[in-house]
Amino acid sequence: MTQRIPVTRDGKKGSDILVIDSTDVLKIEKIRDREYMVHTKDNQYYLDTSLDSIEEWLYEDGFRLLDNSNIVNMNRVQDYDARKGMVYLGDPSHKRTKTASAAWIHKEHIETVMRMLNSAKADRVQEDLEPYLLKNKEIEVLPYEEDDKFSRSYATIRAMNERRKAEEKIVHMAYHDSLTNLPNRLLFNDRMNQAFQRAREAGKQAAIIFFDLDRFKVINDTLGHHVGDQLLRDLAKKLKSFVREQDVVARYSGDEFMILMHDIAHIDEVTEFVKGLPKVLREPFIYDEQELFVTASIGITLFPDDGTDGDTLIKNADIAMYRAKEKGGNNFQLYHPEMNKRSLHRLNLEIHLRKAVEKEEFHVYYQPLVDLGTGKIFGMESLVRWKHPEWGMVSPGEFIPLAEETGLIVPLGSWVLKEACKQTYAWSLMGYPRLCVSVNISMNQFHQPNFVQLIEDTLRETKLHPSQLCLEITETVAMKNVSYIMETMENLKKIGVQISIDDFGTGYSSLSYLKKFRVHTLKIDQSFIRDITVDEDSAAIVTALIAMSRKLKIKSLAEGVETPEQLRFLKDQGCDEIQGYIFSTPLAPDQFEELMKKNKLLQVH
Repeated sequence: MTQRIPVTRDGKKGSDILVIDSTDVLKIEKIRDREYMVHTKDNQYYLDTSLDSIEEWLYEDGFRLLDNSNIVNMNRVQDYDARKGMVYLGDPSHKRTKTASAAWIHKEHIETVMRMLNSAKADRVQEDLEPYLLKNKEIEVLPYEEDDKFSRSYATIRAMNERRKAEEKIVHMAYHDSLTNLPNRLLFNDRMNQAFQRAREAGKQAAIIFFDLDRFKVINDTLGHHVGDQLLRDLAKKLKSFVREQDVVARYSGDEFMILMHDIAHIDEVTEFVKGLPKVLREPFIYDEQELFVTASIGITLFPDDGTDGDTLIKNADIAMYRAKEKGGNNFQLYHPEMNKRSLHRLNLEIHLRKAVEKEEFHVYYQPLVDLGTGKIFGMESLVRWKHPEWGMVSPGEFIPLAEETGLIVPLGSWVLKEACKQTYAWSLMGYPRLCVSVNISMNQFHQPNFVQLIEDTLRETKLHPSQLCLEITETVAMKNVSYIMETMENLKKIGVQISIDDFGTGYSSLSYLKKFRVHTLKIDQSFIRDITVDEDSAAIVTALIAMSRKLKIKSLAEGVETPEQLRFLKDQGCDEIQGYIFSTPLAPDQFEELMKKNKLLQVH
C-alpha cells in the first residue's frame, strides 16, 4: 500500500500540511537534524522527522539510504555513474533530470541496494548483501558514524525482508494445501474465474477435471494415514509435472484433485489429456518395500457448455466422476445433463438407505448350497434384500455398491452376519440338519481393526458353532494387503470359522497366494459357468479351476448353475458343490424351511 507523506511548502512551524504520495517522491535530502527536503519531479517540500524512521517507514515503497544525507526512491533510479558518484532519478540525457550525489566510497553500497530492489527472492537479497558486508577493507575506510548508519540500513532491510517472507508465507498458506503444497479451493476458484473470462474474450472453452482415487480409504485403513498422506504428496508431484504449464492442478479435499485446463478449442484436447492420466498412476507407489497400485475415477465438464460458473461446473464434474465410479472406476466420464437425474436418485437412495436398517426394511434371504455327491443341502448363502415400503424390492446391484461407497456396508454387513447366525442356530434347535451359513464380507468390513473380535462376539451372542459359519471374501479383497489378509485368516481359522474365496478368476488371480491362504472353498464365478457348454475357453478355465482345487485339497463350488447341461459338465469334471436356479432361487426364511421339510434332493442325470 502506497504511503502518504505529510509535508509543508516552507518547513515553518504552523504552515499548512500537504499530503503527497510516496510514488511521486524522487528523493529525500537531509538539510539539518530533523529537517528534510522532499523532491518530486517538479516540486520540493519540507518534512520534519528523524532519519531513524524514514527508511523503515518508506521501505516497502522502495526507498533506501544512499549515504549519510540522501534517501532515494530506488524505483525512480535509471542509472548510476560510479565515476561521478551520481545517481540519476530519470533519463540521464535530460538536463532537468534530478540527481542524488553519492561518494565513490559508497559505490558498492549503492550497487548492492539497487540489486536488492531488483531481486525477487528473499534468499537472493541476502546473497546480494554478503559481498558488501564481508568486505572489511571497504568498511574500514568509512567513518564510524556512516558505517553505523549503513549497518542500521541493512538491519532494516533484513527485518523488512523477514516480515515480507512471513507475510508471503501467510498468504501462501491461505491459498495452498498444507499437505501437497498445491493450490487449494480458494486459489482454484480464483484461477477458474480468470480462465472463464479469457475463454469468453477468445471465444474458447475451459475444462474442469475432477480426479478422485479409487478405494483410497483401504490404504488409509490398512496401512495408516501417514502412508496415505505420502501417496497423496507423491501423486501431487506427478500431477503437477503432467499438466500443461498454463493449467492448474489443485487438491480439492481428501483424495480429490481438480485440474483446470485453459484455452480449449475442442473437446478432443481434453479427452486426449485425460487418457494420459493413467500413465501418472502406472508406476506403483513404493512404501516400506511394498508396491501400492491405485486407479482414479475422473469426471469432466466444459465451460460454458456444462455451466457458466465455477460451482455449477464443479458440481457437474463431481456427478460425472461418480458415474465413472459406478462403472467400476479407473475410467473417465464426460458430463451429460441426464446424470443430474441419476445423481438426485442416488442422493435420495442414500438418504433412504441410511434409515432402512432402523426401520427394519432389510431382510436376509438364503440360497441353498448343494453337495454334488449326495444331492443334499449342506448349507446356504445369506443374501440381503431391501424391501422399500414405496419402491418395493430394490436391486442389490443398486444399493450394495452405494452402501460400500458410503461406508454403510459395515453396519449393514454386521446386521446380516448376526441375523444369519441367529437364524442358522434357530434351525439347529428346530432339529433340521446341521447347516453351514455363508456370509459375504466386504472389503470395508474385513479391514476393520476389530473384525476378528466382531466374529467371536457374534458367535458367542448367537450361540452358533464356529464351524457352521463360512465367511466369503472376494478375490479382490483377498489380494489387497496380502500380509494383513493372511494374518486375519489365520486368526479366523483358530476360532474354527470356514473361509471361501468368492468370484475366483474375475480379478488378479495369484495361485501362489491361494496356496498360502488355505481356504476351505473356492467359488467359481457364474460368468464362467454360464458359457461352459458353448464356449471352449470357459470350459477349459472351469475344468482347470476344479482340478487345481482338488490338488490343493480345497472344495470347489460353482455359482449360478441353471441348466442340466451345466450341471452334468460340472459333475463330470469332479466339482464338489453348486448353487443356482437349477435347484433353488434365494428364499425367505419360511420358504427355506419348507424346502428343508421336503428334504429336497438335487437330481443329477
